[in-house]
Amino acid sequence: MKNLAAVLFTLAAATTAYAQPGPDQPQPAQPDCCTQTETEAQQQPTRPVAAAQPAGYAPSSDQAQQDEGWVRPPGQRFLHGVRIGWTYIMNFEEENRPGENTGDPMQSVKDKYGLKTPNMMLIGYEGMYRIVGHSWLNVVMVGNVTVAGLEQSKFIPAASGLIGAEFNESFQLGIGVNVTPDPDAPTHAIIAAGWTPRVGSIHTPVHFFFVPEPGTKDMQGNYHPGNSRIGATVGVTW
Repeated sequence: MKNLAAVLFTLAAATTAYAQPGPDQPQPAQPDCCTQTETEAQQQPTRPVAAAQPAGYAPSSDQAQQDEGWVRPPGQRFLHGVRIGWTYIMNFEEENRPGENTGDPMQSVKDKYGLKTPNMMLIGYEGMYRIVGHSWLNVVMVGNVTVAGLEQSKFIPAASGLIGAEFNESFQLGIGVNVTPDPDAPTHAIIAAGWTPRVGSIHTPVHFFFVPEPGTKDMQGNYHPGNSRIGATVGVTW
C-alpha cells in the first residue's frame, strides 16, 4: 500500500510540474478586451463629419444661384457730358423749299432762314445708356440735344435718339431719329459712328454723323436735291 501511494504521489507531482510554466517560459497572451475593441474600432470605416462653421457664417448665394442655373444679368451704366462740334448743310443754295405762301417760288435754306454760311457750330449735351455685355460687345442707347447757328445769331435746336453697338468699349455705331423745328422736314434718319477713348476716369468721345434728306420736286416736276447734313462732335463724358 505504501509503495502504491508513493507511486501515485510521485506521478501527480510530475504532472503538476509539467503543466506549470518555468521561469524562462513565456506566458501565453491573454486577450485584452479594451485593446481588441480599439483595434476593431480603427478598422471600422469612419463617417465624415462636417466641420464646424464660424459664427455668423451663411452659405454663398452666388453658389446657390450657379447651382440652380441662374446667371447674373448684365450690368448697366449711364454716361453723360457736353458736346461741341460742327455741321455742314449740303445744297445750301438749292431752291428746294416752298415759299411762304401758296404759289410763291421755291426758296433755298439760305434765303428762307437767313443763314450766312452752310458751316455752323454745334453745342449740346448727350447721355448714353450702356448695357454691358461683359464681353467685346455692348448695347448703347444715346440721346442728345444740340443748338446750331449761334455764331450766325441763329438758334436752331435739334434732338436725336439712337440705338447701336459698342465694340470693346471703344468704337460705337448707331442709327436713330433726328428731329428739328423745320416745318417742311421735321424728322430725319441719323447715322453716327465714333470712338470713345478713356482718359483716366473720364471719356473723350469723337463722333461723326450723317443726316440724309431726300430731294423734292417743284410744281413743274423738276427735281431738287435735299439738304442732307454731315458733322462731327467732340466732348467729355463722365
